[in-house]
Amino acid sequence: MSGVQESLSTYVLSLLDEGQGREQIETQLLEQGHDERFVKDLVAEVQKLRYSKRRAQGLALILTGAVICFLSFLLTITSSFTHGSFPWVLYGLTSIGIIVVFMGLMKVF
Repeated sequence: MSGVQESLSTYVLSLLDEGQGREQIETQLLEQGHDERFVKDLVAEVQKLRYSKRRAQGLALILTGAVICFLSFLLTITSSFTHGSFPWVLYGLTSIGIIVVFMGLMKVF
């Protein structure tokens, strides 16, 4: 039974990747003769798994962006003590860090 569930899980995941909605997938599985409660639980679990993967990727991106912004801050402060001019650090790295943070936020939410 576990092999059948695994193959159905990959099937449901592929249908979600194609852009089909939850109701369409449930209808297709019910037409194939699967139990209604089993279908609802399976689709819900696959969606939870998919969202948890996206959330983990998003949190990693947010952390990376925050580290880049902090590194930019440190380099900017260091350059101000040495009377150097590092506008690319101030604007470039900070902009990259903020963009990476927002990409992570898009994945989380």
